[in-house]
Amino acid sequence: MKRILALIFFLLPFSAQAQVSSFSTWVNSRGSILTVFLVDPGTGVFTGTYVNKAAGFQCQGVPYVASGVAKGTSVTFTVNWKGILVPDCHSTTVWTGRSIGPALKTRWKLDYIGSDGKPHVLYGKDVFAKQ
Repeated sequence: MKRILALIFFLLPFSAQAQVSSFSTWVNSRGSILTVFLVDPGTGVFTGTYVNKAAGFQCQGVPYVASGVAKGTSVTFTVNWKGILVPDCHSTTVWTGRSIGPALKTRWKLDYIGSDGKPHVLYGKDVFAKQ
């Protein structure tokens, strides 16, 4: 019995870790791609790119910088939709969620400046599958 408990306590931290790892790729149901380049093993902070392929949204098909943190099963990442060599869409999206096996189940919040020049907010959900 002691061996089983010791095994459970040994394996639990590994099985509960977020599946976000260095050099991983995630695709959501809209076809958008999150590519994670590096994850700091001590802090869970990661960097990578995000390519939007969601119909009805601007800034498609171009890699934007993505940065976030994965701690335990919690995952949060942000894309600021502007850059030097990419279109400036005057918006920022934050995804917050949990890793469940090979999936990231997230909710997102998109802050943007509309064609009326005023700030707007959209909310939604995404599920990303690890490729």
